[in-house]
Amino acid sequence: MDAEKKRFRSLLLGQRRRLSAQEVNDTSQRILTHLRTFSPFLQAGTVVLYSAEADEVQTEAIWHEAVNHGKAVYYPRITADRADLKFVRRLPDAPLIPGTFNIPIPPGNDLLAELQTTDVVLTPGVGFDREGHRLGRGRGYYDRAFRGPLAHAIRVALAFNFQVVSKIPTGPKDERVHYVITGDGVVDCQNLSEKKAYGH
Repeated sequence: MDAEKKRFRSLLLGQRRRLSAQEVNDTSQRILTHLRTFSPFLQAGTVVLYSAEADEVQTEAIWHEAVNHGKAVYYPRITADRADLKFVRRLPDAPLIPGTFNIPIPPGNDLLAELQTTDVVLTPGVGFDREGHRLGRGRGYYDRAFRGPLAHAIRVALAFNFQVVSKIPTGPKDERVHYVITGDGVVDCQNLSEKKAYGH
């Protein structure tokens, strides 16, 4: 399983690194357009976002969109022992500052306690499938957070089209997402049995 995950991770990260800045920006803009009509995002009072690397779906415009609609927005911060994530609120006009692994984070200590079922987590990832399986970087940060403070929220992955594959290798501790949004639109990963399990 680990070898298969490593192979997928290497393949998909390689494809991502080959994207041009124009391709990244164009897809990011199309995803923002989809979010503007995506009811879970529109109805959410709180949104968890991430600071994007250069070859990830960009999120700064999403941040502005959320703040302009009065949403509270939180970003992940790796804990001092590098074991887990905490989520820190980014206030309007607050610049991000370098954090652990040089990942930009909000300043301050306005920490998220727990999300509600109407809140949304916009999550990064290396790969996804249409059943909602998610392949991350291998450290398990988001999987643990999905079992902790983010457990009740709606999980929405942002991805380039090639990141949605036929089947992601998964283990027992890997958590699913509920939706994947690409430049082409929204993939609903929940079937009837999963809706009961997810609570949506």
